[in-house]
Amino acid sequence: MKIFNFSSCFKFKQKIDKNGKIDRKEMEKIIEAIYDLLGEENRKGENSPNKRVQKIMAKLDKDNDGKLSPEEFIDGCLNDEILRHLLAPNAC
Repeated sequence: MKIFNFSSCFKFKQKIDKNGKIDRKEMEKIIEAIYDLLGEENRKGENSPNKRVQKIMAKLDKDNDGKLSPEEFIDGCLNDEILRHLLAPNAC
């Protein structure tokens, strides 16, 4: 059973830069890494990383600054069934 640790995204992101937030481009890299981890091969249409990022940002970016703080990301993941399923498919 594969379970994804939400805080891992921020640890991964900190390797990219040090501003403490995830922007769209960084989120797309995270989604691609999650797909790789889970063996997700369907990456077209609504399941493309770009489309996923659009939906994630629309739901989670509460202050509309185009970036996700750790709090926005974790709160959003914990409260969104689709994101929980994407990040922890066997735990839902």
